[in-house]
Amino acid sequence: MSPNAMRKGVDVQEVLCALALVGAFGISTANAQATRKPTSAEQAPARAQSDPLNLGITHIPVNPTDPIAVVNGSVITRAQLADECVARKGEEILDTLIARTLIEQALRAKKLEVTASEIDKEIDNVAMRVAGIGREAWLRTLDKERGISPVQYARDIIYPALALRKLASPMVQVTDKDLTDAFEAQYGEKLRCRMIMVDKVQKAKDLWEELRKNPGGFEKLAMEHSMDSGSRSLGGLLGEPISRHSFPQNVSDAAFRQLYDGDAADKDQAHKPKDGDFTGPIQVAETTWILLRREGIIPAQRVDKNDEKVKKDTYEMIYEVKLKDAMSSFMTKLMESAEIDNKLTGRTKPANQSLDVDNNVELTGSKNPASTKTAAPAAATKTGSSSTAPASKTTTPAGLSPEVAKQAEGLMKPTTKK
Repeated sequence: MSPNAMRKGVDVQEVLCALALVGAFGISTANAQATRKPTSAEQAPARAQSDPLNLGITHIPVNPTDPIAVVNGSVITRAQLADECVARKGEEILDTLIARTLIEQALRAKKLEVTASEIDKEIDNVAMRVAGIGREAWLRTLDKERGISPVQYARDIIYPALALRKLASPMVQVTDKDLTDAFEAQYGEKLRCRMIMVDKVQKAKDLWEELRKNPGGFEKLAMEHSMDSGSRSLGGLLGEPISRHSFPQNVSDAAFRQLYDGDAADKDQAHKPKDGDFTGPIQVAETTWILLRREGIIPAQRVDKNDEKVKKDTYEMIYEVKLKDAMSSFMTKLMESAEIDNKLTGRTKPANQSLDVDNNVELTGSKNPASTKTAAPAAATKTGSSSTAPASKTTTPAGLSPEVAKQAEGLMKPTTKK
C-alpha cells in the first residue's frame, strides 16, 4: 500500500473515532458551530474527509447500534467503534470536551457569546499572520499536514481562544511602567554575553572563584562545564542578546546591574562595567545556575517613545502578552473552581481544589513549557553570595537557547517516587 493510501486510511480512522466518541459521551461536537453555518471552505474538506475514498458515504451513522462498517456480512456498530476509540483516545478527547464545556458555562454566566463572524474573521487573521496565505489555503494546509479539519479548527481551537479572550480581557491592564519597560526592552541597549550553566550553586561559586584568578578562562570553562549544549561548543556564546526587563526579570535585572549599570553611587568611571566582566552566580531554576560574561553592548536605537505609532505598537505588544497570561490564569481558575467527576478515568475533583501539575487540561492537548513554577532566580553579587526568593511563575530567560530551556524545564520538575 502506498504512503498516501495509508495516510487516507489513518484520516478515516481518526475522523470516525472522534465522531463516535462524541456520540458515546452524548455531548454535541458542534458547540461552536451552533451559532453559524459552515462556510464553503469548511464544507468541501469536511465532505472529502467523510468520503475520502469515494465510497458513496453520505452521512455518518448516529445511533449506537447503527452499522459503521460491514465486513463480509459481519456488522461493526457505532458503539463498538466508540468503545475502541474511548479505550485509545478517550481521555485526551474528554479533557478537551471538559475544557470547552467549562468555557461555555463561563460565557453563559457572563452573558457573552462568540459569533460566527468573529470566528470567520479570526481564521482569516491567523491565516495571514501565521502563514501569509488566504483562508481557504490555510484550512487546506491544516487539513492535509496536521489532520485538523476546518470544523475541528473552528470548534476546538479558534472558538475556545476567542471565548477565553473575551472572558479574560477585563483582567488586563497596561500601566505606564509597562509601556516604559517594554520600550526599553524593545529599543534599549542589549547585552551580548557568554554563559556557563551548572546544576549546583556551589559549583557555580567554584567556577566564579576560578574566573577571578583567570578572567580569560571563561570560554574554556564553558566548554568543559556548561550544561547548555547549544552554547557550550561556542565557548558559552549566546545566540541572542539579553534585553532589559526580559523574563525572568530578576535574571535580566541582575545581568544589567552587574554588567552595564554598575553602582550608581560610584562615580569613578574606572569602576564601571566593561567588556570581559562577569557576573556572580544567578539562579535560573531550583537546580540551575548561570554565570554571564559581557562580550559587548548593542547600542540603544534612536526611536522617539512619544511617536504615536511606536506607542500604539508597544501597547498592543504588551496587551497581547498580558492577555495570554490572563487567559491561562482564567482557565486554571475555571478548572480549580469546577467540580469534575471523570467517569472515564475514575478521578473526581471537588470544587475549589487546586489542580495537580500533571492534571492541567490544555485546550489543544499540548502542555505549555513556559508556564512552569520555579524558584525565583536570585542574583548574587561578585562576592558569590546569594539568597533564595519565594517561588514564582517565570519563563525562559532571554538569550538562552532552546536547548537550555528544555534542560531547565526538566530540572524544574519535582521528582516523585511512583
